[in-house]
Amino acid sequence: MNVLLLEDEPELSAVACEQIESRGHKVFAALDIAHARSILEDDSVHVDILVADQKVPDGNGSLFAIETKAMPRGIKVVVVSGMLATPDIEQLKKHNVDYYHKPLLYSEIVENLIQKHFPDSH
Repeated sequence: MNVLLLEDEPELSAVACEQIESRGHKVFAALDIAHARSILEDDSVHVDILVADQKVPDGNGSLFAIETKAMPRGIKVVVVSGMLATPDIEQLKKHNVDYYHKPLLYSEIVENLIQKHFPDSH
């Protein structure tokens, strides 16, 4: 699977990339929404899964995940944060977007999404 990771903390992004890549997946890392959007707009890049942090320097990861899910490409999305407030959770539930609270193992999140949305890939 190809995973787009939106995480603004470089150290955490590096650890998450390592965890996900250790499971055999390719990771495209972005530190902000502008970079993540440029990856999605690159026709040479195929993304299966978006893992987005909630708080990023240029916006709201939950809203970006909802926007990405609405695209016709069928990208599966998940939000990961230690800062999700009740209104954020309600918005994610309304749009059927999975979410997890930090700390956690990013590789497990990706595997859970694959099992849920890509059952024939195993």
